Amino acid sequence: MSLPRSQTTRQPCDQGDAPPRSRYPVSGDQVLRLCMDVNEKGYSAEIVREQVIVSPWTSRRNDRIIDRLTDLLYRLKRERGWGLYQSSGIHVPPFRDMRLPDLIVAPLDAEDYDEMHIYGHSTLLVVEVCSGSTAMTDYQEKPIDYARAGVPLYLIVDPTAEPEKVTLMSEPVEDLTRFDEREPYLKVVTVHRGGTLELPEPFGLPIDVAALFG
Repeated sequence: MSLPRSQTTRQPCDQGDAPPRSRYPVSGDQVLRLCMDVNEKGYSAEIVREQVIVSPWTSRRNDRIIDRLTDLLYRLKRERGWGLYQSSGIHVPPFRDMRLPDLIVAPLDAEDYDEMHIYGHSTLLVVEVCSGSTAMTDYQEKPIDYARAGVPLYLIVDPTAEPEKVTLMSEPVEDLTRFDEREPYLKVVTVHRGGTLELPEPFGLPIDVAALFG
């Protein structure tokens, strides 16, 4: 299944994946510290092409969706020694870019990139819950970033769709660049309210889509 791509995120760049140049260059450590400071103040900040991007506040609706999903995953977490994280970032190579998903499922011994990021290949599942202002990023930009990071399973929960739906992406393509024309994941499955999503191994868990939305 092909997903629509935004023209603004697919324009070629003369410098490939190089971050934008600044008249007042700052170090990667300074960018990371700024991002940490913003997050510590209660905002949601990511690092995209070595620039700090602040996202809108998470809605109560999205909070409830994550709460319902964590309830469904909690038995597996306890049985298998996994962690459920809502404030950790995913390192996106080749720079110090970071995406901050709504939920990360990872082993307790997942490999850290630094004090804020973990490596995507060490995760089991990354989840984003869409809002009206983030849907384009969630569907068009983050699949490429998460695939480049090695995230094996990327789940988009979309309460803005009619009817509500979830989209699961799996089998990330290797050696992607930021403006790669290939689909970032080989498998894409979408299930609407009323259906059941089969979350594959290591989960082996059927999810009633309607249960996520209440």
